[in-house]
Amino acid sequence: MTFMKITFTDTAIHRLTPFTSDQNEAILKLVFDTEDCGCSVNGVPTLWLVSHANHDDLTAETETFKLIYKAKDEIFFEDNMKIDYHEGNKSYILKSNNQIYNAGMSLVDKR
Repeated sequence: MTFMKITFTDTAIHRLTPFTSDQNEAILKLVFDTEDCGCSVNGVPTLWLVSHANHDDLTAETETFKLIYKAKDEIFFEDNMKIDYHEGNKSYILKSNNQIYNAGMSLVDKR
């Protein structure tokens, strides 16, 4: 089984650190959010803050934050991706060397 490797830019690390500090007890979760999208293959990559992992969540390889994702969502993503932050539109960017998955990714608190 191949696990996703996610790197974070310095800008993304700066923006995410307050949310993921030990006192907040939050875990980042990358989801392929299909709510209100019509069907399970139409979705939008989104970052969630969650308080715990579920039994079917996998842990991505990262150098900074703990990041989990649903095993079933793995097919929608590449093995190596990067999360950046764009100051202009106040959103995160999920991208790989091959494509931009979401240039306006939200951080949603689901705790």
